[in-house]
Amino acid sequence: MDTLAKYKFADWLFNRFVEKYKNQNVVEAFIFLDILSRYQLFAQEIRKLSDQRRHIKELHRTITKALKEGTVHRLHLAGEEGTAEFNRVMAEYEAQLREIGLSESYITDRVSDKKMNYYGSN
Repeated sequence: MDTLAKYKFADWLFNRFVEKYKNQNVVEAFIFLDILSRYQLFAQEIRKLSDQRRHIKELHRTITKALKEGTVHRLHLAGEEGTAEFNRVMAEYEAQLREIGLSESYITDRVSDKKMNYYGSN
């Protein structure tokens, strides 16, 4: 899943917010949220940025909803960084199951279950 170049900056801002918030650097996290908000305002002014505007709005809405619900710590990274992090976590999980000595079919089942229940993908 390639992230379009036009979404990379918004994804980068979103990811920095998530990382900073999870590392308890709340002030720094809100700096990135403020920049994302300003980028959203900038995108509204330029007609050619309609795709970016929708993407930025979705990311901003995700953060706002997570803040209201107190679930920011559950947010996953977006874009290429999110894909790389997801693949790394799944590989580590699979390796842990192999170290325990579980059967290959059980490992496949558990990894598939984790992908669906925790990340919403298959």
